Amino acid sequence: MKTKLPYAMGILCLFALLNACTPSKNSIDHYKADTQSTSKEDVACFVQMKDGTLKNFTSLKLVTGVFKTPHLLADGNTIIMAEDIKAYQSKEHYAISQKGFTATKPSYVAVDALPGFAVRVAKGRLNVYSLKYYNGHNTTEKFYLQSGDEGQIVAYTPEVMKELVRDNTEAFNFFTDKKKASVFPKNLLVAVDIYNNQRYFSKN
Repeated sequence: MKTKLPYAMGILCLFALLNACTPSKNSIDHYKADTQSTSKEDVACFVQMKDGTLKNFTSLKLVTGVFKTPHLLADGNTIIMAEDIKAYQSKEHYAISQKGFTATKPSYVAVDALPGFAVRVAKGRLNVYSLKYYNGHNTTEKFYLQSGDEGQIVAYTPEVMKELVRDNTEAFNFFTDKKKASVFPKNLLVAVDIYNNQRYFSKN
């Protein structure tokens, strides 16, 4: 009987240890599920029509090519032309028509998006849009800024950016640092990230 007691106690300890590990595994599985939910496959695809209505799709593909008018192909069979929509969300990005921008000359030869559309590269209290287009020799990129989702979308200038982040000391100081200014547009995007995350918030 004495020899069986340590053996039985060992079995009980092992069983308790296995049970203790179960919540950890569940936590890991839950974490994986959370991270997987942000994958491209889970991004909702839609187009916003000129009248503001939304049309949802399973997939949206940008179609370009020689002798082809650039357009979106929804769910593999529905053609959507740029002039019919205000914005669209594919699994790759959200893009918005330049027609909603202020004092901006439309671009007709775009890169990575429909012609005349800019891709959102930062979202939050301050949104940043990137417009890449072919100027006949190489690809050029321009940036646009928007305060919140309802603000006007305006062309980026250092002065405009300073005014928009003036109420956040850390973002303002980072953006106006002369050493960091030499690595544009990285300094712009990092400053916007600081501003949107509000790690520090104070009035100058």
